[in-house]
Amino acid sequence: MTVLPMTTGTDALEDQTVLVAGERIVAMGPSASTPVPEGTTRVDGRGRWLMPGLADMHLHLQPGTGMASEPAGQQLRLLLANGVTTARALGAAPTGLELRARVAKGEVLGPRLLVAGPSFHAKSVKGPEHARERVREQKAAGFDLLKTHGGLGRETYDAMMDEARAQGLRVSGHVTPDVGLAHALASGQQLEHLDGWLAALLPPGDVAKVDQLDFSDALQRMDPARIPALAQATKKAGVWSSPTLDLFELLASADRLDTLRARPELRYAPPAAVEAWTKALSDPELKDAPAARRKRFVELRRQVVRGLHAAGAGLLVGSDSPQLFMVTGFAVHREMEAMAEAGVPAWAVLEAATRDAAEALGESSDWGTVAPGQRADLLLLDADPRVDVRHTRDLHGVLLRGRWLPRAELDAMLEEVAAAVKAPKP
Repeated sequence: MTVLPMTTGTDALEDQTVLVAGERIVAMGPSASTPVPEGTTRVDGRGRWLMPGLADMHLHLQPGTGMASEPAGQQLRLLLANGVTTARALGAAPTGLELRARVAKGEVLGPRLLVAGPSFHAKSVKGPEHARERVREQKAAGFDLLKTHGGLGRETYDAMMDEARAQGLRVSGHVTPDVGLAHALASGQQLEHLDGWLAALLPPGDVAKVDQLDFSDALQRMDPARIPALAQATKKAGVWSSPTLDLFELLASADRLDTLRARPELRYAPPAAVEAWTKALSDPELKDAPAARRKRFVELRRQVVRGLHAAGAGLLVGSDSPQLFMVTGFAVHREMEAMAEAGVPAWAVLEAATRDAAEALGESSDWGTVAPGQRADLLLLDADPRVDVRHTRDLHGVLLRGRWLPRAELDAMLEEVAAAVKAPKP
């Protein structure tokens, strides 16, 4: 098989054998000279491609402890069936920490989970000292990181960021006007949704209010020539960005509801959710917005992503699912495809979904590449994803912490979910 180690540029290693023991890769080398111990379980990779498992760096974890009848259990199955072996929840039900522990102990089959605590925002945090107190509480509770929805005010935001650094917790989330892009970069916050970017493209002195989803006439005053310097500042700050491109492009195409409702993965979403999403996107403010403004909104965001890539600033793949026709697991592939359509080379998109996610978390010595000593979270594909990132959908099987899940088992997981979402509610 051909191995895409994700360690040395776009290089691929042909005719390789990879040995796994327990949860780790223990050896890798040319098939002709790599001995395979007697009695080893073999998976035939001839004519196929092996790469690291995918990471969804922006997931919303639903309630449940792992059963297929529960929303969280359905998410775990959808993630694995789509090759996602690591998922970071930037929003989780109260059962999130318990589910994380059950997965880690092997009581529930699922990708490795990282869970953010309840969001910091204007209604949940009352001043700087309260922000510090909440950071310490979330550290003590065992959360992996902090999530901010913004609106805190500069003083409270600074207190949150300062205490987070003291507690060794990363902060990810929204950027609102009270903080702004430049201060968020200086503070080291990871950016979700490209928040703050469009406002930063306005000419100096232009104080127009720019919303996260903005189809106003301010779009015409935004200057893409400002992108390279801001992208370099992002790289210098060591800040990672999860653009969630597909979600926002979907919001800008609410006039194409028939296309969205025809997405095949909706068979794994509760019918009531699909109807709610349809109603949300039927809002005249979305579907009746001028086509030229919706197009400019999408293109500006794509230009920002191209600029970040050109500057060497870190990009991540985050789905922000489940919501608005973004079905868990499948939405990761749609986000990768949106990044490629925006102009990010296929190889760089693959890096963003694997190695770069591990690097952003400070865990690149543990996972994210195919090499001896790395955790055996791997995908065996039937087509070369360097040619087209859509080939990451062509799963022959998934290796999850050393456990082989063949295509038939992945399909069985999908059928479990399809049956569960259609079952009558008790």
